[in-house]
Amino acid sequence: MPFGNVNVDYKPCKSAGQLKAAALYMLGKKPEQVRNGTVKTAHDLYDALGCNRDNFANSILVTRKLNGKSYSKLKPNTILAHKLSISFHPDDNDKLTYREAYEIAREFAKKFMYDKGFEVLFAVHTDREHIHAHFLISNCNFDTGKSYRRNQHDLYEMSEFFGDQCLKRGLVNSVRDNFYNHDLDNQRDRETFAEQQMKKRGAETFKDELREVIQIELADPNNKTFDDVIRGLSEHYNVECRVAGNTVSYRHPEYKDKNGKPVSVRGSRLGEIYTRKGIEYELTKKQRTEQLEQSAAYGVDEAAAGLERFVSEGAVPSGTGQTRSGGQIAGSAPSRNNGEDVQDFDRLYDRYRKRTTEDERQSAEHAERARAVQKRNKGRSR
Repeated sequence: MPFGNVNVDYKPCKSAGQLKAAALYMLGKKPEQVRNGTVKTAHDLYDALGCNRDNFANSILVTRKLNGKSYSKLKPNTILAHKLSISFHPDDNDKLTYREAYEIAREFAKKFMYDKGFEVLFAVHTDREHIHAHFLISNCNFDTGKSYRRNQHDLYEMSEFFGDQCLKRGLVNSVRDNFYNHDLDNQRDRETFAEQQMKKRGAETFKDELREVIQIELADPNNKTFDDVIRGLSEHYNVECRVAGNTVSYRHPEYKDKNGKPVSVRGSRLGEIYTRKGIEYELTKKQRTEQLEQSAAYGVDEAAAGLERFVSEGAVPSGTGQTRSGGQIAGSAPSRNNGEDVQDFDRLYDRYRKRTTEDERQSAEHAERARAVQKRNKGRSR
């Protein structure tokens, strides 16, 4: 199943000034862009659905007024619009025109924004090595006045739809075979403003305690599966876990709300690593590191076996003429039975060593963090 690169890591527009600036930036019409001669898009590469494409900000402010959704400078946290982008891999530039990217962006905007009742401005940008499109989405439904909502399932569907559109057009480098790409290794814990303030005062939040014990169970060599981690959290730390499909919630044994009721928090609220997919990703990475260590202990033959496993994991079923590497799908030429095959093998081995070495480093960091937490907890119990 293919997935495309959909980025939602943008701050929303919370004032008319931010809204207008975002729309002007997308179209390359900010004063500084005009002065510098910056060209972001072209006249036929941007549009708006449900409103005026050259006056998007005023259009959605009118929609808010018609639906009785007030906006005032005295309410600085009112969200007026959300931002989102989709991007293609530079290696697909020779197979993709800007006009084709525009058609994909338009279909994407219609399916996930306009058809659900939200005005949207979108533009394909031409000023970067990789072709990409930006979206600015009204936070007020033009029929009901309700706010725009996007959860993890919606993002999954967006990524799946975008990946499918890319694959249909032969853009094999722009898709990956997993919803979670390798940026998962570099994700940050999701902290609320209140958590950040508590940390500044040197206080530890109940969410931090949950993150710590989950990391300890992930580092435990006896835990091989997701169920092992959940069982360990219950037996060792009395953390109640509720699993429903791909969703997992954690309940701290001591933390309660102001009414004395236990508080549950979803893994996605802690960070992507603490979701079911994130935990399974970490366990898989740990297992690869263990295989590398065993290969080092038993010599070159075992290392070659590990490389063989690496190749088989990344291979597409025979007949497709494609292989997968680093979460991306790339074309693969038929065997040439000459010196180039040896070079390809050497490059593949280098990729294998690089990936497993990085996994080993990150697993060591997690283990060291877990030991530090255990040491601190022992100090508290004295």
